[in-house]
Amino acid sequence: MNATVRYRDFFHDMYTWVSGLCDAEKHSTLDEIHRFWADDGRIITYGRVTAVGIEALRKHFEAFPQRYDKVEIREPYYKYLESGDEVVIEYDILICARDHEVDVTTGEAARQELRVMVIFSLTDGKISEMREVAAVKAGDA
Repeated sequence: MNATVRYRDFFHDMYTWVSGLCDAEKHSTLDEIHRFWADDGRIITYGRVTAVGIEALRKHFEAFPQRYDKVEIREPYYKYLESGDEVVIEYDILICARDHEVDVTTGEAARQELRVMVIFSLTDGKISEMREVAAVKAGDA
């Protein structure tokens, strides 16, 4: 059991912000990016750097409302571990695309459920690096 959970509320708020970018009723704005990300923060997805610096991060998240009807990071997390300024989170995410693809069996907009594993590094209480990998959710284990 991990006794230190300094950043749990921080990540709850950050993921609520991400989800809110696609939900007009939640009123999340890109200006809030500074609450969570360091100016030189970076995202690494599947070993590839996808954004470096606040402007690149802004562009990354700015695309969410255009690409997705819904982004929902599910809580409780499967795993949440902290060690100093390093945080590991395993969670499920539901993404509904805005590209108007429709599942022929259900008639609903295309949706993906993924299991995500992320390792965060924080500097001065803000995310300096996010390393993530995801896979199609195959079960609840």
